[in-house]
Amino acid sequence: MSWTMSFEYQAQHDIVHASFHRCLLVSPEDVCRWKAEVEEQLAAFGRRVDLVMDLDGLEVTFTAGRPFGQARREVLERFTQRAQCYGGEETTRRFLATHGGLHGRPLAHLETFDAALEAMRAEREASRQRSFAPFSGGGRFDGARATGS
Repeated sequence: MSWTMSFEYQAQHDIVHASFHRCLLVSPEDVCRWKAEVEEQLAAFGRRVDLVMDLDGLEVTFTAGRPFGQARREVLERFTQRAQCYGGEETTRRFLATHGGLHGRPLAHLETFDAALEAMRAEREASRQRSFAPFSGGGRFDGARATGS
């Protein structure tokens, strides 16, 4: 089956936007091909990226669901810092939700690119707040202890 996918870096948002066209995953072999192509595309960026995926054009059937869940988790762990998705048909969204939870990389499904981008920004901000904790050594500053009194 002939399909195409594109991975475009958007500097203004510092994301990679992935889109798929006629990407139908029916068998484990289809999933292996999908995974190899996605890995090749993401490896070209030379670093782990924030990925926003447009699921329109990607269809995962029941017979490919389990291997797809595993492949998706492996790709995300290796090549992304954060990921959001939007669009797509119901079965594919269901596989993403189910297997994301099972394999430890849950993805919220959003309706639009703008909603996915906003969720990415919120996730980045939450990550910054968790990693930046000045003066987190406990308690309040005590001037007497500082002067040795």
